[in-house]
Amino acid sequence: MSSETMASMTTHGSAVPTRRPSGTVSRKAAVVAACALATLTSCTVLDDASGSCPKSSTTVRAGDLHGDYQGPHGMRFTLGHASTQYPEGRTAQVGTVRVKNWATSLEELGENGPAGKGFRGEGTWEYRKEETTGGEGFRQIKLDFLRGTPEQRIPTEAQYLEIGGTRTEPELFVESDPDTCPGIVFHR
Repeated sequence: MSSETMASMTTHGSAVPTRRPSGTVSRKAAVVAACALATLTSCTVLDDASGSCPKSSTTVRAGDLHGDYQGPHGMRFTLGHASTQYPEGRTAQVGTVRVKNWATSLEELGENGPAGKGFRGEGTWEYRKEETTGGEGFRQIKLDFLRGTPEQRIPTEAQYLEIGGTRTEPELFVESDPDTCPGIVFHR
């Protein structure tokens, strides 16, 4: 092992961030190093320029959400304008959704994207006001798919995305563990 390689190793044998030619440590390397040193059991690095984790928002309304969104692995979707409907005897804000390169299960989405070729289709989305067991409010959208190709890849169960961001720049994300940054975030 060269002395240069050994110089970039810690006393425990793990690599430390290397410096760029300009002499500065890259931002991503610094974030990775900070995550490694954190006392938390897990930390996800987002490729987001801000570097912050999306937080649930109760101020974003159904009318703020329409538009085109992009996420990881080329996943994209479009939310149509929501209108008031009355499914199952209750009032709800519902709109149309169209997806491209979508994963059958967002919770099982791997680091390399949707398993096989992603699903392309359409369905409906519903704006939902929910509460945690502790009484804390949060907002989410429920996605139900009606048709798409290939047919065998159409998700059979509803999918849920939490709502974060602001009314002018909403974010939608999959909340799998409240103690870590979501790995699946969609931006408009």
